[in-house]
Amino acid sequence: MENIIDIYDENGIKYTVEILDTFTVAGYEDKTYVVYTRNIEIDKDNVEVYVSILVKDGDNYRLETISDEEEWKAVSKAMEEEGFGDGE
Repeated sequence: MENIIDIYDENGIKYTVEILDTFTVAGYEDKTYVVYTRNIEIDKDNVEVYVSILVKDGDNYRLETISDEEEWKAVSKAMEEEGFGDGE
């Protein structure tokens, strides 16, 4: 079963996305990170995949950009451990 939700970006724009994974990261346990796709094809075998901070905002969800370099390094390492390539 697909895990489809509507989320809002930092500008309030609504997107319907498929959640591929959620996880926490050591040192940033107060945040939930989400790997998701809008199923936009890169080529016949691949779709674009994104990672952001997932924030529950009332009955909705919104995304926050990971802007801190140290936090991104920790998230990238966790993504590798989760099996999402090199985290790039």
